Amino acid sequence: MAFLGKKKNKKPTCIAFVDFEHWYISLDKFFSVKPDVRAWADELNENYDVLEIAIFADFSNPSLRAELDRLRDVTSFIFDTKNSSEHYKKDFTDFILLDYIYRKAITEKNVDTFIIFTGDGHFTSVVRFLKNECKKEVGIYGITGATNAQLKASAAWSKEIPSDTQVYQEYYKMFVDTFNYLTVHREFGENSTREKITERVCRKYRVGKKEISRALEQMIKDGYVYTSSVAGDKGKRINVLRANWELLSRDGLWVQP
Repeated sequence: MAFLGKKKNKKPTCIAFVDFEHWYISLDKFFSVKPDVRAWADELNENYDVLEIAIFADFSNPSLRAELDRLRDVTSFIFDTKNSSEHYKKDFTDFILLDYIYRKAITEKNVDTFIIFTGDGHFTSVVRFLKNECKKEVGIYGITGATNAQLKASAAWSKEIPSDTQVYQEYYKMFVDTFNYLTVHREFGENSTREKITERVCRKYRVGKKEISRALEQMIKDGYVYTSSVAGDKGKRINVLRANWELLSRDGLWVQP
């Protein structure tokens, strides 16, 4: 709660710079999920007076281009870093992003915090420049397992996403969608065994079997999924998985249509 006349309770101002290629590609590679840019922006707004969110990517990539509407819902500062030259420059996005950060450091002297979303160790130098020369607080966001250790150490703070909890939540949604499909189509037999459901989720969402199997095991432990015995195609009893819709609904993992 803010009180008039007490500046110490004001949120610090910040500008955020996003290497969206790092965010999207690393998240897809390691976790097979897409960025929730809105949730991330909401988190920033809870802690800062956000003056600008600037997003950089080569949007000639069809997958990245498909995210543009969601990005525009968060900011109008979106920079397409596509290089039209015949001689492709590998780090063109990084080059443009770095230039933009340095220019903001010179022109936005009253901003308290610079937040950089990237995993690239090349940004360590600009972090040090912002801290030592510009006296700014610098925070780093990056993708878990894809963020340079030296970069994280150079900043005042760093945060990797998604957390284990967020990853499981995404996997849970995949299973919920799958169970919902099986329920609607009344496929309660052979297609509902642990092996078949795991295979279906891995194939549809392009997720590794190891991660999905671990998430399913956790769902069973949490009570969201349970085992039931039914008659198979040849009359033999088989163990199938069923969703505990009441518990899933209570915990916000499923919304009844």
